[in-house]
Amino acid sequence: MSLIEFSTSNHNLIEIVKAMAPVITAAIAFWGLRNWQRQDKSKREVEFLDGLIEAAHAYIADISKPMTVLEYARIAMRAHERAWEGGDGAGTAIKGAIAFIQKDGERVGRHLFQELKVVQPSTIKLKSLIVKGQMLNFKEYDKCQRAINMMTWQFGRMEAFAAMIASNTWNWENAEVTARWKDVMNIDPDVVRRSVQENNVALIQFASATYRRIYSPTLVLWPLSRR
Repeated sequence: MSLIEFSTSNHNLIEIVKAMAPVITAAIAFWGLRNWQRQDKSKREVEFLDGLIEAAHAYIADISKPMTVLEYARIAMRAHERAWEGGDGAGTAIKGAIAFIQKDGERVGRHLFQELKVVQPSTIKLKSLIVKGQMLNFKEYDKCQRAINMMTWQFGRMEAFAAMIASNTWNWENAEVTARWKDVMNIDPDVVRRSVQENNVALIQFASATYRRIYSPTLVLWPLSRR
């Protein structure tokens, strides 16, 4: 190759590089933007999960005292049953509950309300977070929603129980009152405690799986990959 031919070839290569420079720069900028966007999304996801777990733990700690009051109330109701009077088990249980309510229901009901008032902020925070989390489009987020909904549902059940025992003016001859009471009576402290624990485990499992996806090496090395 002659010197002239080499110079011409070199010049053409330089022109090609110059022509490609804007395209390369744009590609680098695009990849950088996508990587930044993914890192920003990952940061928001981690912050959300951290806040959700912290709120759930606060709720579990707060709700332990109302569960103790609920447990006391149910024991007291059983203590007021008069099995020797005969009748079926359901009828005896209702009579024991009525006797307890008429004697001590108002005091215990107010106490339960006071303890539930302490739980209310963490309950509201959990419900708020679970709605906000929908915007992040987590994979299998429905599992997380079910866990939180079941946990906070127990709070509502205890509120209904407290409202029922706090009043001693119920007309127990009324069929609607009796039906309502039978529904409220289904709440069992052991079942409530177990439900909260099991759904907390489900929440932790969801969070752990999501953390692993966020911190997966594949996402770091290949920013455009999809979860």
